[in-house]
Amino acid sequence: MIEGTIDAGACGFVNKVKVKRKGLGFKVEIETKCKLVEKYAEDIETLDKDVVFKKMPINPVYQKADILHAVCPVPCGVLKACEAEAGYAIKKSVKIDLEEKEE
Repeated sequence: MIEGTIDAGACGFVNKVKVKRKGLGFKVEIETKCKLVEKYAEDIETLDKDVVFKKMPINPVYQKADILHAVCPVPCGVLKACEAEAGYAIKKSVKIDLEEKEE
């Protein structure tokens, strides 16, 4: 099982994602205080194994994320966890740092 922590940033929600291989796919659990992510988690509880190979427009992880804020990092975190659980990716964190600079 892979477990990840996704700090969504400005909204203040920290999400715990657990992904476990189940048959030919994945079982996904998300612990969160965000009501939208809770609803989203219900929609992606079970994913097919090929989800990690599908491009964004046809990927169910992104298609079902239409209820989330456009820059919510949770869908990306779910896919990274699936990749790692399947052994398709190195278990390395992704990070985006934003910094305001003077022009």
